[in-house]
Amino acid sequence: MSTLNVSRFVAFVLWSSLCTGQEVLISRGKDTVVLSVSAQKPYPLMSGEQKLPTLSVECTQKGKKTAHLLKFLPGGTLAGDLEVDAKGGQRTFNMTIGGTKQVTVWVGYGEAVTFSYFAKTDAERLKFIQSVLNSGKVSIEFKPFLSGAPTTSVFDLSKLRDEIDKYPECAATK
Repeated sequence: MSTLNVSRFVAFVLWSSLCTGQEVLISRGKDTVVLSVSAQKPYPLMSGEQKLPTLSVECTQKGKKTAHLLKFLPGGTLAGDLEVDAKGGQRTFNMTIGGTKQVTVWVGYGEAVTFSYFAKTDAERLKFIQSVLNSGKVSIEFKPFLSGAPTTSVFDLSKLRDEIDKYPECAATK
């Protein structure tokens, strides 16, 4: 291996280590910030179309009160959505957080293809968001409507965890 090739290899390894984590998309509104990370790879539909799920943390601050939401956007309609809507909108997703598989409860949020993690209080929701952020990587299993086959999306949240520290609306997630 020539010296030039070794230099290129070392540069590539160093560059790769700096690029860990997925890029964070930031959306600001009045008293609100939404920080989003796309899944590591898209999933295919039967039509050949590709969908890229997103996981977001929404932080709102009004005066001294804060509210936090964890939102999952699978990128399209899911199998069983009609049955879920008829039963009050709750849906369960299998998640792996910090290497531990668990069943989580979500509810429809806004548009039909967005789900928010369900908790009885903001404190419970905040504790869950903190565990997700601290885990580094999480995965969510779901069934897209057009295929019905279980699909798992993986999210690397290391950059999201770092970015969230920059926003006072999200101070409680630390």
